[in-house]
Amino acid sequence: MYKEVPTGEISLEEFEEYALDRLRVLKAIEEAKLRSKSEDTIQADVETLLKKHMQGSSRQQTYRKDVLSHHILRLAYCRTADLRSWLLAQEALLFKFRFKALGRQQQVEFFSSMGLPYHAISDAEFEELAGQLAAVLNACGEWDKAKAVTSSSRRGDTHGLQDIGRSGGAAAAAVASRPLFYKVPFQAVPDLVGSRRVLLRAGQAYVGEDQAYVGEDQVYSLVVGAFRSCLSASLAEAARAWGAFSAAEADRLTPLVDSLPSRSVYGSDNRKVPVGEISAGQLAGLVAGRNFPLCMSVMYERLASEHHLKHWGLQQFTLFLKSIGLPLEQALLFFRQQFAPRTPGDKFNKEYVYSVLYNYGLALNSSYLLLFVVCRTPGDKFNKEYAYNVRYNYGQEGKRQDWSEWSCVKIINQEVGGACTGAGECNGGCPYKTYSAEQLRAALSRLNCNDKVIREVVDKARGKHYQLACGLAFEGITGSPQETGINKPSEYYASSIELATQRAAAAAGANGAGAQQGQQQQQQGQQAGGGAVQPQQQEGPPQTPAGQRAVAAGTPA
Repeated sequence: MYKEVPTGEISLEEFEEYALDRLRVLKAIEEAKLRSKSEDTIQADVETLLKKHMQGSSRQQTYRKDVLSHHILRLAYCRTADLRSWLLAQEALLFKFRFKALGRQQQVEFFSSMGLPYHAISDAEFEELAGQLAAVLNACGEWDKAKAVTSSSRRGDTHGLQDIGRSGGAAAAAVASRPLFYKVPFQAVPDLVGSRRVLLRAGQAYVGEDQAYVGEDQVYSLVVGAFRSCLSASLAEAARAWGAFSAAEADRLTPLVDSLPSRSVYGSDNRKVPVGEISAGQLAGLVAGRNFPLCMSVMYERLASEHHLKHWGLQQFTLFLKSIGLPLEQALLFFRQQFAPRTPGDKFNKEYVYSVLYNYGLALNSSYLLLFVVCRTPGDKFNKEYAYNVRYNYGQEGKRQDWSEWSCVKIINQEVGGACTGAGECNGGCPYKTYSAEQLRAALSRLNCNDKVIREVVDKARGKHYQLACGLAFEGITGSPQETGINKPSEYYASSIELATQRAAAAAGANGAGAQQGQQQQQQGQQAGGGAVQPQQQEGPPQTPAGQRAVAAGTPA
């Protein structure tokens, strides 16, 4: 129950590592629940996650990491109601699955050690109440359980089980031999009492260990409910103390603790972007091949149509292009081309061309019009307003810092002033957050996303699960599952390129095998007919750079 606050020393590196490792477990559980995985699947996932992220070099180290990481996250998530609610829900789920993994005897001993008013009934009580317990179960339609109670009582398979609270280690065989019932205060199970699903006697309700209660096992509900109450009170107490703590630790722990809820739980090496530079000329093909996440596709399309991005949109997009391998020279070339108007437009024709030609005494002619378009260059404007920002993001101006791309958490939390839909008003952000349901359906439809998946994506976005919505969109667009989560736009790009490259290689291998088989059949036919076998050179698929190969392969509709 984590009732005792740990004491002792811990380094800042361990402090951060323990917190992030526990966050990885909690966020993985949250994602599994949102993906509607079965309880058994999540149970297995939790055991794997705990071994991977929470297991220490010894049992004592594992216990230390578990306790410290829990209390660190209490401190980090106590500040707002939303943070407290999230931590409460995920910690309760983790507690439930860990409790379910215990054996029956361990569960009984846990109740006793935590001082909870839930006790396994003794042999004498079971024998005395077996008939009444079976009658209640029969009335509830749980005939198999009623039969198990009756048969256990008749053959006397209780082995002298006493109240575990008084003799915890003496009855392992008994715990495993007959149906186990807990005696709990009746007010702890009001729904079961109201629906007459438990036996009541002297203010105590007799609850079976696997008795259904609001979709969960009743015993699990009891213990998880007690855990939630304890944790909720502790979070409220931590919230009251947060002001004093943050002031006292303003220069040391406060910045670290304050950043934990918005930190990405995956390191920068979680998924590598394919090695190799890309050129400005390849970007259009990468977008057409649906290798960009929706947030970056939207900004590319807006830049191509309106030749303008607002400040934060330009920064978000530039850092993404930098992270996927676009060199600075190519970035400057790309943005210079995109910010330059392609045609003068109706406004230029109506307001400028006629007046100039009139003053020169010339007739309106398309050749002159072309001359004005070619001579109208935005070089100075680009150098003054945009080139510095691009070079700054590449670490070549200002502080000359090597800026990393924005994480999904930062993009989601960025205030952009609305969806990237108005002409010239694209300021970045996450479209799964800023788009309406209709806008999101239209955007995903243009990417040939599966209709069924589009509905699921819209539902996840409406539920504010934006990163999960992005992962589902990847599955609907590529037809391939996305199990590892997306925490940066470049991770979406890397997964898409890797998938396209694998498919291209598989297709090339299949074509090569087919050509070789055809050549062998031809040689066999010539030999059977007595003709001379002419050596033929097998023509393989053309070799292309990784980026071009991925674009050429694309992804399935």
